[in-house]
Amino acid sequence: MIRSLMPALLLALAAPASAQSFDSNAPVDIDAARMDLADDANEAVFSGNVVIRQGSLTLIADRVRVSYLKDAQGNPKVQRLDALGNVRISQATMRATARTGYYDVNNRLITLVGAVKMDRGGDTLKGERVVWNLNSRTSSFDARSASNPGGRVSGRFTVEPKRN
Repeated sequence: MIRSLMPALLLALAAPASAQSFDSNAPVDIDAARMDLADDANEAVFSGNVVIRQGSLTLIADRVRVSYLKDAQGNPKVQRLDALGNVRISQATMRATARTGYYDVNNRLITLVGAVKMDRGGDTLKGERVVWNLNSRTSSFDARSASNPGGRVSGRFTVEPKRN
C-alpha cells in the first residue's frame, strides 16, 4: 500500500503548489537595486536582491538576466529568465531554493540547479536538479551531476495520524 502511494506523494510534492492556477500570461514585475540594459542584444541584467513576480509565482535571486524579443512595435516580450545566486522560488505553500534557476517563459518550464531543496507543507525533497513543466503540471527531480554521477534524491514526507 505504501509503495503504491509513494509516486502520488512525490508528484504532489514535486509539482508547484498552484500550477493549475498559475497564469503565465500575467505581466512579469521586476524589482532590483540595479539594471544594465543591452538593448541591441535583447537582454537586461538585474542585480542586487532581485525580486520577480508573475501571477502567484515569486522568484528572488542575487542576479537575473532577462532575455527578450521585440514585437512589431519594438516593445520587449520576455522570453527567458536566468537567475544566479541564492535562488528562491515560492508559490502558495511551496518554497524552493537552489544556486541557479532558469524560467523559459514561452515553454512554461522552470529549472532549478545546484543543491535544490523544496519544502511544501512540511514535506521536503533534496536533489541536484528539478524541472517543472507548468503546462503538463509534471516535474522531474534528479540528484546526479557531473561531480556526483551516483547522486540520489532524498525526501521526507509527513504521515497523516491514524484515526481510531
